[in-house]
Amino acid sequence: MKKSSLIQWFFFGLMVFSLSSCMKDEFLESRSNVTIEVDKSSIQGEYKITNATISLQEINSQVTTAATLVDGADTAKTSLSYGTYTATLEGDISMKIDGTDKKMKVKARKSGIVVNAENTTFTLQTFLSDPTANFVFKEIFFTGTSTPEGKLYNGDKYFLIHNNSSDTLYADGLFFAHSDFLTITKRDYTPDIMNEAFSSGDIFMIPGTGKQYPVNPGEDFVIANNAINHKESNANSFDLSKADFENELIGTINIDNPNVPNTINVVGNLLMHNQGYRSFVMGRLPEGTDAAKFKQDNAYTYSYIAANGATMKSDSFKIPNNYIIDAVNVSVKSGFEWLVTANTLDMGWTYAGLVKVDKERFNKSITRKTIGALDNGKPFLKDTNNSTEDFTPATSPSLNK
Repeated sequence: MKKSSLIQWFFFGLMVFSLSSCMKDEFLESRSNVTIEVDKSSIQGEYKITNATISLQEINSQVTTAATLVDGADTAKTSLSYGTYTATLEGDISMKIDGTDKKMKVKARKSGIVVNAENTTFTLQTFLSDPTANFVFKEIFFTGTSTPEGKLYNGDKYFLIHNNSSDTLYADGLFFAHSDFLTITKRDYTPDIMNEAFSSGDIFMIPGTGKQYPVNPGEDFVIANNAINHKESNANSFDLSKADFENELIGTINIDNPNVPNTINVVGNLLMHNQGYRSFVMGRLPEGTDAAKFKQDNAYTYSYIAANGATMKSDSFKIPNNYIIDAVNVSVKSGFEWLVTANTLDMGWTYAGLVKVDKERFNKSITRKTIGALDNGKPFLKDTNNSTEDFTPATSPSLNK
């Protein structure tokens, strides 16, 4: 080969190498100025977010870049190589509720974020996460309805139970009870066990094998007194025929729907007082404790002095407070005298009626407030162990549709 040809090939190769290097350098340096907008609109009330970090992982290279959300800021900025990313935000949130800080986690996640331009902007929708969250009472409809003729109709009462966690929970084995003691009548009961246990002679339980009745995060289930279409008897009522469970009531008022599983009466029959006056709890028995063992271990007798000076005695059962996962004290607005739970369970109370024997109380519920959203967009409900703050009193029944 001629010397001139060798020189030509040398310069051609050098040019190709230089071009290749430039293209490679240009590719490696292809980066985007990224703005991350953090949407907090689902969070309600007064709150403060701290220690919030955003991780951005490129799905092909698995390279992760971190960005910090400055306390109080709504945006974060970083620089990313071109690619497709998954963004995850996690931080601490303190929510001011009734003057008290409740500490939880705030999170967000978004995948499939394409970064291929000089400037990129995307939004992360935040949600709340509480590692201690469990089932809560979402709504209790205890007043009953009235007929078009103005008569009382009692059969359509219900509990609406909400999974307030980010995990699938199981309704199997949950127990429900109402208090022996009335919130409108304060007495000195002996023995005084309120700081350690809840007194009830009416307790029922959800059946199941342990994982027979899953409830997804943010979902609800209904326990009806009678799981029938009450509209057929009362135009002012609602259809409960598709309830998840129905309570086993006393024979004279029990109407069985064979398509809806019955709850199991542990002791007594829980007949919801149509003026409130009592408190409700839900919880679980410890592993290895069945209904028979519970009754054997927790039966007791209490007494009090009546207005006429006589000593009154009654047999009941103690539900240890550490069995209870949620509690709601219910009364009437102008007749409340005392809480019949320990303050650790509930330090407040709510109502549907304004006065004793309130004729306007019918068709009204108590409903727990919403303070945010879970990762699936379902409601995250307010749970501060203070029913005065957590519930909206005298609401319209949500199943009245």
